[in-house]
Amino acid sequence: TAVADTVEGRRPGGRHAMLIYVSAGSFEEAQAKAAGVALGTGWMLVRLEKGMEVADPGTTEDPMLRAAAMDALAEGSAMVVYGDEL
Repeated sequence: TAVADTVEGRRPGGRHAMLIYVSAGSFEEAQAKAAGVALGTGWMLVRLEKGMEVADPGTTEDPMLRAAAMDALAEGSAMVVYGDEL
């Protein structure tokens, strides 16, 4: 989760759930990179609550999540932010 700071289309101060996909060599590296992705795109108070390896993103049933996972493989990271505030 994170709180919107300077995120276009999001109310400043609104907390949102998100999924951050990153390509990294270790779990620790992935955590640091995920936090950096959110902070670098206008979010603050980032709280990483869960983490897991996605071995085969092609098997993800949700097309949006599958596309984000594939983008992370190609670009290094991708983020999906849920619209409703927590």
